[in-house]
Amino acid sequence: MNKFQALFGIEQKKIRKNILLLPFVPAKALDIFGLKTLSNGRPFAAASTDTLSVIRTNIGAHFVGDAVMYLKDSPAENIFFLGSCGLFNKKFGSHIGSLVTPTTVYGIESFSDIITHRLQSPSPIHPDGELLRSFIETTKLNLVSTTCVSFGSLYFEDTHAHAFDRLNADVIEMECAALFHAAKETEKRAMALLYITDILGEKAFYGDPAPSDKKSLTDAISQACHAVDLFSKKNS
Repeated sequence: MNKFQALFGIEQKKIRKNILLLPFVPAKALDIFGLKTLSNGRPFAAASTDTLSVIRTNIGAHFVGDAVMYLKDSPAENIFFLGSCGLFNKKFGSHIGSLVTPTTVYGIESFSDIITHRLQSPSPIHPDGELLRSFIETTKLNLVSTTCVSFGSLYFEDTHAHAFDRLNADVIEMECAALFHAAKETEKRAMALLYITDILGEKAFYGDPAPSDKKSLTDAISQACHAVDLFSKKNS
């Protein structure tokens, strides 16, 4: 077994042009792509259809960034990320289950810097504009553009509203800055689809969602997966 297969659970030659990165695998998501399971590597897991490779990265910026870096010499070209986020800007008009796409992302990912109050002024990073436009044109998916902060702590979210305000953040999550920086470094095209699971200061990420919110989240994940599947089949 070579290094790539040990990492991802499948051979590099089985990686497709289109990639879907998942920090964890939502219920029934694999069914949409006609996959039964992922092959386990360390630390990732993956499987491919004829047009798409689905990779479970695990949660966290370093896992997502490393996954993209390890894909550098693979056939991967278009990298999609599907994950969750918390709504920070309550004037934004979105709600639990809304699908958004970050068009400007700031990375504040170091837990050590957060806890020791050594926050720097992060530079913005962006998705691949051509991929984003092509995806929306192809899928007709209703995605709301957002400014996003990739923040390296759940615990400290509530005490860092000032930092999020300064950056005009709409949503908070953990991985998108690493995704876009790694994609730029490896010369891959990347974009992200995020579904809102919580509202900072109002609906906690660890709370049990209401039945209506559960349905909205299930529908959002399904819509996003179907859209990625459609795009991959039309752009293989």
